[in-house]
Amino acid sequence: MSYLLAIDGGGTKTAAVLYHQPTGQRWQAVNGPAQLTNDLQQALLNVRALIQDLCQQAVIAPHQLSAVIGLAGAGNPVLHQAFSQQLALPFARWQLTTDARTSLYGANHGQPVAVVAIGTGSVGMRLQADGTEQQVGGWGFNIGDEGGGAWLGRELVRQLLWYLDWQKPLTPLLVAVATQCGRDAAALLPWLKQATASDFAALAPLVYQHAADPTALQLLQRQATAINELVACCLAGQPLPLVLLGGLAEACRPYLTAELQQRIQPAAGDALSGGLVLAQALANGTKI
Repeated sequence: MSYLLAIDGGGTKTAAVLYHQPTGQRWQAVNGPAQLTNDLQQALLNVRALIQDLCQQAVIAPHQLSAVIGLAGAGNPVLHQAFSQQLALPFARWQLTTDARTSLYGANHGQPVAVVAIGTGSVGMRLQADGTEQQVGGWGFNIGDEGGGAWLGRELVRQLLWYLDWQKPLTPLLVAVATQCGRDAAALLPWLKQATASDFAALAPLVYQHAADPTALQLLQRQATAINELVACCLAGQPLPLVLLGGLAEACRPYLTAELQQRIQPAAGDALSGGLVLAQALANGTKI
């Protein structure tokens, strides 16, 4: 097992890296989303395509790999089992885990750390000195993920619906939202019926682009409150290094408390490097 494979999948995209230990050579590939809660079958198709792509690049077969696949939604036991059974590839060794966990091990090279990820969804995880791991948040778009991009986009659409119901003139921000979703029931209802977490998350950048808009400012303040609460729960009063990750991490950071901003430090690595840490342990027969 001289080849290590790490995959990181979420609601927007899935990335993978294949690493050959003896030579240090790397191969990389990117594909569409792999969020188990949103679409299990799409996740399977995109992950399989990535693995096939990388094996073709390196001219190897899955049985030569120690693989760790970190996917959003993999914390759900039913979805975890379904994906594991249906992937059906003959890896030498492999493990399905969450994208939050691979980010955790990448953030500080497997050393103690607290990580809060703000992307399509939101989740926190901490790794303590005794090796104990704890996840907070990350319950999914239907009831959780407060502060994440899908949550922000959904709240933005909710504001658009209120403005339409009250027959108020739309602000520039809400005009931009209506341009993507529709400005009347005939257009909005079909969009709402099929909209996924990724569709809502695609609206989140509009909030930052129109940050001076009163509606945007209100939403950004609510987002900051949600993230502050998630961070506090993740740290649980422990003096751990704190890393903020995800596609919205930098955009939301200026709206957090000054104390929290000062505490945040850069990540030592990303979810793929964390996946490689776990894949290496798996190859060595070390249980993490």
